[in-house]
Amino acid sequence: MQSPKYELFNESTARHGILIKGWKIATTKMSIFNSQEIEKVQKETKVPLPEMFFGNNSLQISNDDYGLLFELSPIEALKLVDTTKEGGEKVKVSYSEEWSHRRAKNNEHIKDVVKPFDWTYSTSYSGTLKSALKGQKFEITTERINIEKLKIPEPILFYDEIILFEDELADNGTALLNAKVRVMSSGFFILQRFFLRVDDVLFRTNETRIYHEFGSDYCLREYSSREEHYHKIRSQIPKYKGDDISQLTDPDWVSSMLQKSEKELTLEKLKLNVG
Repeated sequence: MQSPKYELFNESTARHGILIKGWKIATTKMSIFNSQEIEKVQKETKVPLPEMFFGNNSLQISNDDYGLLFELSPIEALKLVDTTKEGGEKVKVSYSEEWSHRRAKNNEHIKDVVKPFDWTYSTSYSGTLKSALKGQKFEITTERINIEKLKIPEPILFYDEIILFEDELADNGTALLNAKVRVMSSGFFILQRFFLRVDDVLFRTNETRIYHEFGSDYCLREYSSREEHYHKIRSQIPKYKGDDISQLTDPDWVSSMLQKSEKELTLEKLKLNVG
C-alpha cells in the first residue's frame, strides 16, 4: 500500500503527533502532578490520587471535518473509580480465601490496604467523546475490530505510549493505566489498558481498543474486562523458567493469559457521516 501524505509535528517538548487524512492524533507527556495540582484535582475525583498521577498526560484524536474530538484523560478515568466503602471491600469479598491467606502472611501490613474506596483504582473508563457534529455518539454494534488484519506487517508512521497513572498498592501489587497508539497507512489503532495485579490474589485487565480504517465512515471501540486468580495465571509460566516470575509484571503477557476469562465485552461504533 502506498503511504498517504502525512506530517509529524511537535507543538512543544511535551506534545507531538501526526496529521494524516484529515486526522490529528497527538499525545501529551508531562511529569507527575505537583502538590498544587493534586490539591485542585482531588476535589474532582473524590479519591486519593495514585502515587504516580500524570494528570496532564493525554491522547487526543481530532478531525475538523467531523467536528470530532476524542480524548483519553487520567482525570476522567479516575472519576470512574468506586468511591464507596463497598468499593474498598470488593477484592476482599470476591477473593476472600486468597485475601485471608495474604493477610495471614502479613497481617499488620495488609490491613492498611482496605480503604473506604476502591484502593485498586480499577476503572472502566473507555475515553471521552468531547465533541462531534450533529450529536454523533458511540452506539452498540455487533461489529468487531479485525485484529488479524492488524497483525499484517505494515510500516508504522507514528507510535507513542503514555502512562496515565500508576500505584504500587502499598507494596501489594500494581495498578497501571496506560495507552498506546500506532498509525499506519491503512488507519490508526489505540489500546488503553488498566492493569491490576494484587499479589497472591488476582489479576485484572480492563482494555479499550479503538480502530479507524482510513476511507471508512466510522470508528470502532471495544471495551473488555477480564480477571483471574493470581495463582492460576502464575501456573501458566513455562516450567523452564523455574522460580523466575518476572512475566507476572508484564501486562502484555498477563493479558494474553486472560483471554479466556472475559467478564464483560462492549462493542460500539461511531458513525462519522450522519445525514
